[in-house]
Amino acid sequence: MPHGHTPLPYKIAVVNLATYSVPGVHCAHCSAAITAEVSKVAGVEGVDVDLEGKVVSVQGAGMSDAEIRGAIAEAGYEVAA
Repeated sequence: MPHGHTPLPYKIAVVNLATYSVPGVHCAHCSAAITAEVSKVAGVEGVDVDLEGKVVSVQGAGMSDAEIRGAIAEAGYEVAA
């Protein structure tokens, strides 16, 4: 590092990834409904619905598993055990 330069402070964000098996998801409407509901959960920063794999992946920090499962249920889908 050149003299006279102060390193910038970095913020370290802890991002969690949670995945849920949702057998009933099969179309774009399913994906949109789940994404809309799960995106409302505090701490959620991203939602990806894999229609082929029937998996919902949720990224964020400080997310509540129970709230995410509830949001998927609110969208009309059941998370596999």
